[in-house]
Formats: sequence, structure tokens, C-alpha cells
Amino acid sequence: MIGKTRRMSRLFVGDKKRCLLSPLDHAGWLGPVRGLDQPKVIVSQVIAGGANAILASPGFLQATAELIPPSVALVLRVSLTAGLSKQGTQETPIACLDTALQFDADAVAVSVFFGREGDIEIYRWLANLIQACRPVGMPVIAEMMPPADQSFDATAIAHAARIGLEVGADVIKTNYCGDPEKFQNVVASVPVPVIVAGGPKQANELKLGDFVRDLMKGGAAGVAIGRRVWQSEDPCQATREIHQALFE
Repeated sequence: MIGKTRRMSRLFVGDKKRCLLSPLDHAGWLGPVRGLDQPKVIVSQVIAGGANAILASPGFLQATAELIPPSVALVLRVSLTAGLSKQGTQETPIACLDTALQFDADAVAVSVFFGREGDIEIYRWLANLIQACRPVGMPVIAEMMPPADQSFDATAIAHAARIGLEVGADVIKTNYCGDPEKFQNVVASVPVPVIVAGGPKQANELKLGDFVRDLMKGGAAGVAIGRRVWQSEDPCQATREIHQALFE
């Protein structure tokens, strides 16, 4: 389908067809924390650093649209965590396919956190969304997260990613197990592009560039690193480091 092909070509760019997706969608969960407290500032910084795609909610994108050039892909988050709710451990649908078409989005994104209450309900909604998106060529990015006690276990990551494949997602976003060879097995079992979430900053972690290079050895098609970018002292430079490792 021409529409889906064109949208995917804006998400995955360059000779190696890779994606530097900047996720700026955490404020519903965490609130307007430092780094996300000024939407226009952080959007300008990550674009200047080389992000080729932005992931955000409808309201966030509407507030910053004037700063996002046509060359930067838009990924609309259509499910969001309500951080102030007692039920805010799982995402809730906040938008639909029509919203994405109105925004001229290049993809929609939904997260499923397995092991948390409500995971089957949001998974069912994801499946219905995929069916709705298919006829109009709208790619669906499924963030498939294993249970918290297995967050970085290669077998659990592969299982979560495979569930996303089985339901028909076009792109899988998930965790990195920390071992390129094991991650190659994850990628091999999921024959659609796999992009890796950054997650919270960890003690003794690899530098950003080295982290991304490790992922590339594991066969990842891109990254979606949020907190390690917008929590940094210089989000533009942090994004630039990711860009260099990913594309150069």
C-alpha cells in the first residue's frame, strides 16, 4: 500500500533504514517534570539534535506543531497513562485513527504493560486499532513490555514482542536485554522493525553512544530514548550522540 510505504519511509530513514524516535509522551504519567515542563523547548532541542521522528500525545503535538518540520515524522500516542489515577498502571485509549488522520500522522503508538491490571483490555483495544488502521495504511507501533520482574529478560522480551507481531503490529518497541547476541534472537523471531526503549537512567550504564551501538549489533532498527535525553543537562547534545551512533 502506497500510504503505508510512504509513512514507513519517513519513520525509517537513511541507507540502513533506521529510526531515531524521540518519545516526549511521559508527562501524563510523570507530570510536567524537568525536561518536559516546556514542550516547545524540548521539541526544538531534540529536532536540532537529529531526531527524525517525534512520539507525543495529541495535545502535545498540537501545541508544538509549528516547530516540527515536514521532514520529521509524527507518531501519535493514542493511549496514555493517567499518572494521578489509582488505575494508572496501564494505559487508557485517548485518541483514535481519525485523530491520527487529522494530524497527518505517520504512525500511531500503543503500549501494553504485561503483568499489570488491565493488560488484556488494552491488548484487545490494540488489536481492534490495528484492524482499523490496515485499510488506510496507517502503521501501528506496539510497545510490548514484559512483566516488571522480567523487564530485561531476553526470553520474556521475545515473548512480549512476538505477541505484538502476532496481533499485526507494523513496528515493535520493547526493552533491550543487554546482550547483543541474545537480542539478535529476539529480532529474528519478530520479522518487523524492532526499536528499543531507553528506560530510566541506570547506575553504571553504558554511555548513550555505546548503548546505541550495542543495540545495532543486536539488530535493532532504531531507538526511542526519552528520559535519558530530556532528563540530561543538554538534550540536544544527547540526541546528537544517539544520531551519530545510529547513522554515522
